[in-house]
Amino acid sequence: MMSFMPEKHKAAYAVYNSKGKDSNFNQILKRALEADVILFGELHNNPIAHWLKLELVKAAHEQKKQNLVLGAEMFESDIQ
Repeated sequence: MMSFMPEKHKAAYAVYNSKGKDSNFNQILKRALEADVILFGELHNNPIAHWLKLELVKAAHEQKKQNLVLGAEMFESDIQ
């Protein structure tokens, strides 16, 4: 019998700040909670990016204990 279990799990994603330095979810959440408006970029067909956005919105709502307003808009790449 062969085992295909890796010794160490690789991370499914990496997070960087605006200067390209390593960051993490909690640091991004902290910055998001300080902002009045948050704009998300879009990575189409990327389930991890969609999941991270959802987790950020849920965590922000949980910490703020108030309503959040969400809006969505899609712009075609030729008019961005």
